Amino acid sequence: MNFHKYLKRMYSAVLLVILAITFNACAVEEEIQIKADFTIKVSNDDYSVPVKVEIINKSTGADTYEWSFEGATVTSSTEKNPQPIIYAEAGVYKIKLKASNKDGNEDEKIVEIKADASMKVDFEWQMQGSDISPVTLQMVDKSLGATQYLWEFAGGIPATSNAQNPTVVFTTPGDHIIKLTISNVLETYSTQKTVTIQPEMTIDFNWSVDPIDNDYEAPLLLHLNNLSTNAFSYEWEITGATPSISATTNPDVNFSSAGTYTIILKATNDKETKILQKQITIQQNTNLLSFSNVKLGINNAHSTIGCFFSSYIGAVIRQGDVTPANGSKIDFGFFGLNSSFAYNQFVSPDEVQNTAFSSIPNATHSKIINSQELVGNQLSISGFNAINAGSDFNSINVTESNAGKTPFNNITVPRIVLFKTEDGRKGAINITDFVSAGTSSYIMVDIKVQKQP
Repeated sequence: MNFHKYLKRMYSAVLLVILAITFNACAVEEEIQIKADFTIKVSNDDYSVPVKVEIINKSTGADTYEWSFEGATVTSSTEKNPQPIIYAEAGVYKIKLKASNKDGNEDEKIVEIKADASMKVDFEWQMQGSDISPVTLQMVDKSLGATQYLWEFAGGIPATSNAQNPTVVFTTPGDHIIKLTISNVLETYSTQKTVTIQPEMTIDFNWSVDPIDNDYEAPLLLHLNNLSTNAFSYEWEITGATPSISATTNPDVNFSSAGTYTIILKATNDKETKILQKQITIQQNTNLLSFSNVKLGINNAHSTIGCFFSSYIGAVIRQGDVTPANGSKIDFGFFGLNSSFAYNQFVSPDEVQNTAFSSIPNATHSKIINSQELVGNQLSISGFNAINAGSDFNSINVTESNAGKTPFNNITVPRIVLFKTEDGRKGAINITDFVSAGTSSYIMVDIKVQKQP
């Protein structure tokens, strides 16, 4: 081998060594680095189970991926971009990614996610006693997944509360809105309901009497009228009356003697008791009923003004109001032929059908003296005015006769007409005026009659 060839071979060998060293150096410099990275997105930002999570892989330099999903319905995946995962149970879970490449490099990343319990807002309440003011409500939370509470009570005491099951008091009657807002920091839900509060109990009463007792003389039957509201029970106490104690809502009580009496009413419900008392004065018994300015129509005004009178009822009874029940209580009828008042007479209830009127059912008989001047005057206008008690009629004799029944005209005013009912009560009618108004003509009278014979 000549020297020149030897050098050439040596040069080639050295060149190969240099190229190998250079290649290896370049291979080390180009080794691929790896970084595991990803982000997560909760669907609709709803962290209440079930929670759906989308995963966005942002890793670099990786060839393979190993995902582990703690607590999810799918616990692992080797996909670069795995399908969304779902958490069905509340809790704190780890999502782990281990990324690697062909050079044997590895990296990993762990992200924690908190799945909250399913959110549901609802409530009810327990009412302490009735819905009559004041009303206390114990709220009962029926929500799910809440960590914070805000109660708002319109018109309540307190107005707001952050307790889970607060107590609230309503004193104002009407509708009140109760609103509950729940939150788990990430989500908030609200609902509201309405509670209706009844007004607090009131206590009041008055009374009334039958027309025959409108003079408030003993003996007296008193009808008590209870005007209280929102009470559950009542207790009446009237010393001296019969009964003296009653639990009836609207009792009737009797007073046998004159005097001033105290009527006490106690009303109670489940919240409170109230007491009210009033006084009533019963007058001495005069055994006399007095009626002033009574209008009695001519026969054409029977349906509008009325022609029949009852001292027991204390009113004029019109044609359409006559019934079998009140027919027996009618004392007399007035028949006026027309507006000229040339022919007028008071008629016994059982004889009205002899005029233009229809018969009265269950009619009784009254003795009538229309024209005292024909049978001997027994009561003058001054004598009428002097009657202040039923006993003042004792000296008056009411005897029935054809002459006494004689009709009268409107020339003599005032005119006193006497009558005596079938049960023996005597009375007098003072005609004070004849008012001509066509078919609505009427006479004006004052009436006094005994309560008892």
